[in-house]
Amino acid sequence: MKILFANKYYFLKGGAERYVFELRALLMKHWHTVVPFSMDDRRNMPTEWKRYFVSNVETEKVTFSLAGLRTAGRMLYSFEAKRKFKKLLDAAKPDLVHVHNIYHQISPSILPAAKKRGLPVVMTVHDYKLIAPNYSLFHDGAICERTKPDRWWEAVEHRCIKGSKAASALTAFEMALHRKLGLYLNNLDAIIAPSRFVQALLVEYGIDAEKVMHVPHFIDATTWTPRYDGTYALYVGRLSEEKGVDVLIRAAAKRKDLPLRIVGTGPAEASLKALAEELGATNVMFLGFQGGDALRQAYTGARFVVVPSVWYEVFGLIVLEAYAAGKPVVVSQIGGLAELVIEGETGLAASAGNVDELAEKIAALWDSPLLCAEMGRAARTWVEEEFAPELHYSRIMKVYEAAKENAKATSKK
Repeated sequence: MKILFANKYYFLKGGAERYVFELRALLMKHWHTVVPFSMDDRRNMPTEWKRYFVSNVETEKVTFSLAGLRTAGRMLYSFEAKRKFKKLLDAAKPDLVHVHNIYHQISPSILPAAKKRGLPVVMTVHDYKLIAPNYSLFHDGAICERTKPDRWWEAVEHRCIKGSKAASALTAFEMALHRKLGLYLNNLDAIIAPSRFVQALLVEYGIDAEKVMHVPHFIDATTWTPRYDGTYALYVGRLSEEKGVDVLIRAAAKRKDLPLRIVGTGPAEASLKALAEELGATNVMFLGFQGGDALRQAYTGARFVVVPSVWYEVFGLIVLEAYAAGKPVVVSQIGGLAELVIEGETGLAASAGNVDELAEKIAALWDSPLLCAEMGRAARTWVEEEFAPELHYSRIMKVYEAAKENAKATSKK
């Protein structure tokens, strides 16, 4: 099968791109051909299809300038993306289109082009953009669902996007336009939700339940060498407000004999370091960004891993990495995270944002190294059985087949 992958970045920018490349490799291992469609960028992986990529736009800081207007136009509807996508369809002749993150930098203008040709279209959801202007559903330090259901203009008053009324108004108008034109929902034959939580939330917001299919992410645990002991607790991830690292630091400050290592960088790094200093949490060590072998060594040396998020995590790949390394976890009982822990067997869950409860849970594991080792072995077994690449491949193939059937049914109407 020849599958066209559409994603706004064609380099390893974040978790979504990591999944895109890992799924690409898995499909190619099974003799499928994967054709990319993305945004032009000097950091892109090499590909023979790059001449079809759309021009680069900057969305991190949109200004009132010619470049800013160009970016705003791309967010709403990109004629360039539609034109180049059509040319790619002509050249590649794919059997199926699988889109990931395409909004803003590419836009959903490409989707009707695929449907017009009778191609099945699948989308993997990596956030909440299909149902809300604020794709994280997190604002001002808390879960935010003010725009539910379809009250997108609430985002303007609440300044849900970057704390700006202008940015919020543009994104709210984008949502209203795309929904009016049916660019996403009328052109998707199957929607992949990485967690049951996301699946239920999409349906709750009005997306057709028959189209939303649950397929958890995967990890090749055979490439990890597990170790069932360790000398510190570990956090791995972005240092930003929604990740709840401040909650973890406050919890760790209650047990200064418990070493905590924090791997990652982000906009909250300075404030988190200041918090640790203010609390006298000398047991907290910031290691900065770690990748490759250094990151794996950080996992290997840990007794357990903590994922203290306070937003609706879509999935939680860090949990799978911990399990592959033979480590139990302590996670927030929120979003997709709660589904990744067998309570008392592979880890423990604490109420999101609750410092005392999190402190209690991490202390329970720290004070029981034998229990940690037992949980770590159970976690390794579970990740090998339930989140293996070959199982993921079979699940994806079932989604593709369902999308083909839905596309056929739609074409007959």
